[in-house]
Amino acid sequence: MNNSQRVIVTTGDLKRDYEVIGPIYFQVSNKGIFSSALSKLVKKYSEQIARMKKEGSMSQDRADWGFLYGEWSVGQSDFEKAFFVAVEELKERAAMMGADAVIGMRQDIDLDTNGFQYFYLQMYGTAVKYK
Repeated sequence: MNNSQRVIVTTGDLKRDYEVIGPIYFQVSNKGIFSSALSKLVKKYSEQIARMKKEGSMSQDRADWGFLYGEWSVGQSDFEKAFFVAVEELKERAAMMGADAVIGMRQDIDLDTNGFQYFYLQMYGTAVKYK
């Protein structure tokens, strides 16, 4: 198990003493002409994503009906993948800082619906180290 797999990410607080290291942030988007940052990161985590789909903890990829109406739209599975990737990247960045956990994790998802539909996912929290 690498160090980032040991990092806990929570939207709340911890019931143990810790020291604050500092804020931590990650952003990903599915916007890109030939490939997006998200598609590159999905490849990085392809084994974990495939396992989660097999176990039923992530939705299977489905056809997105938006293309039938002349629009390219964001499917639910893209959001699930983006959320998973963002949490894993937060863990990796926290581990590089020497953190044991990320507390107070929050997310913002912004949709750009002009012409094509893209999304931007920002995820942030506070990196902490156990005392």
